[in-house]
Amino acid sequence: MTVKVFAPAKINLTLHVTGQREDGYHVLDSLVAFVDTGDQITATVAEENSLTVTGPFAEGVPTDASNLVMQAAEL
Repeated sequence: MTVKVFAPAKINLTLHVTGQREDGYHVLDSLVAFVDTGDQITATVAEENSLTVTGPFAEGVPTDASNLVMQAAEL
């Protein structure tokens, strides 16, 4: 089974870091607007998790366990 969804990009109109959590992530207050451009996400059932990133900025995106998508898939 394959699922394809569009993930719209967002523009941060305001972004304030208000603290840091114990896990190292920051607490944020923000106001965002979504736009008509974004990412196409395709997920396919497989025996093991893997991640492929394509596009003009793909070179800078990790595809290992440090990527939040891979962390979510493991959960």
